[in-house]
Amino acid sequence: MSEVSLKHIQAIDIHAHPYVANSEPYTLEEFVRTLSLAVIPNQIPKHYVQTKKQPFPGTNMWIQLLIQRLSRFLTCEPTLEQVVKHRNIEAVDFKKYTRKLFQDANITGVVADFGYPTPKLSKKSYADLCGARIWEIHRIESVMVDLRKEGYSFGEFIEKYREDLNESLKKEGVVGLKSIIAYRSGLEIMEMNEQAAKEQYEEFQSNERAQVKAFRDYCLHIAMEECTKAYKVMHIHTGIGDGEVILPKASPSFLIEMLRDKKYSETKVHLVHGGYPWIEEAAFIVSILPNVYMDISLQNPFAGHGVKRILDQVFEFAPFDKVMYGSDAFTVPEMNWLGVHLFKECFEQVLNSWVKADYMDSETAQTIGEMVLYRNFENVYRKQIKEAVK
Repeated sequence: MSEVSLKHIQAIDIHAHPYVANSEPYTLEEFVRTLSLAVIPNQIPKHYVQTKKQPFPGTNMWIQLLIQRLSRFLTCEPTLEQVVKHRNIEAVDFKKYTRKLFQDANITGVVADFGYPTPKLSKKSYADLCGARIWEIHRIESVMVDLRKEGYSFGEFIEKYREDLNESLKKEGVVGLKSIIAYRSGLEIMEMNEQAAKEQYEEFQSNERAQVKAFRDYCLHIAMEECTKAYKVMHIHTGIGDGEVILPKASPSFLIEMLRDKKYSETKVHLVHGGYPWIEEAAFIVSILPNVYMDISLQNPFAGHGVKRILDQVFEFAPFDKVMYGSDAFTVPEMNWLGVHLFKECFEQVLNSWVKADYMDSETAQTIGEMVLYRNFENVYRKQIKEAVK
């Protein structure tokens, strides 16, 4: 019986962000901070005593895994000090280093959210940097913030907002829209209420981070409508993220009423991050709603060794053709790189355990691995796949 191997299979990263080279070599503290999801930098107490082989303050399992795997790639000792030293040397030619990482992981494409970082980075520059095909999701909150500055009336704002989404969805390489409403007012989406949205518009004009739930819900509905008309995909951040997320209302289960709405029965919706840690809820949702999909970005690679457990849990309910690979890389190419390697390492173990348990044969398991790595993306985004920026 042959073993499942994903080592040489290509990967399409369904959710990541662009980045640029660091202007100066990283210190240990800076590199660790770059790898962290925390908004607030780690504070090392005064007189902190660190023993030999003790992990650097603020590091967790995912960073330990990166140190271990990256040390092999860079041919150095598996310590943070040596990895950062050798990484800084390699990254002097940042383009060469980034492409080397992408090629080693066989990352052939990225669906990128250019809403972070700000100011917005160039799509062509990012494509040139990593050497992969780049598609874009257009973030609706960035549009809302930009239009807020123009002093429009509520009616003018909505008209301009809808016009922007409509035109953006027509652009080359744009595969859909994205919302981070989970960071602003939560995922418990109300029905469209124009009057309530209008009443909150003035508060949004004075504070772009205001919750103004009725207003934000109204704008999300418009985005859903525009994706439906354009037959493109609505990406919605679900689950954890950085420290600003409204955690009590971040579970994808809060989206269920909106997703069940008959007017969205043909709308393709992508649950970004698969709702982690509420992955069972996301897996159930994609199992019952025909046009809803999920990825495992952020939890992979940031959950470290937990990725193996997560993959087993996701497929307790999720159909094999509803889950896609992703990393949520957002500062450095090492995130894209380890995301692929960790995913393959963990999924190989899961798939081979299914074969050993006689749940399926190795050929079926191999095919499932390829589906999640790139084939599902090709099927779901087939109409847009030729529009990548290279």
